[in-house]
Amino acid sequence: MKLRGPRIRPRTRAQDPVGRHRQGAPRQQVSPRRWDLAKTATAAQLDQVEPGWHIYYSVGLRRFVAIATWRADSPLQVRAATVEELREQMRDAELGAMVSLGGQWAWVA
Repeated sequence: MKLRGPRIRPRTRAQDPVGRHRQGAPRQQVSPRRWDLAKTATAAQLDQVEPGWHIYYSVGLRRFVAIATWRADSPLQVRAATVEELREQMRDAELGAMVSLGGQWAWVA
């Protein structure tokens, strides 16, 4: 007894989808888009009020990113989906940096 699956037919050019990315399609002018403007603006505002950190919104990652600008043992970067999570991670990183410096009142940011 032979098991038979669905018959697969080879594709022809007539079956290819029609779109602007297909081979041989005429070039089209595409206007650039700006994604997540509100989140980008929020990150820019937060960057202004947080000394010691460079903050931006990564459209590719869909995350807020903060990079420490102070001298640390290793590069320090935190990422979060929301501003609240990001600020919490930043405070944790600052506390961790204080502990690694060994001082009770070390200022890092």
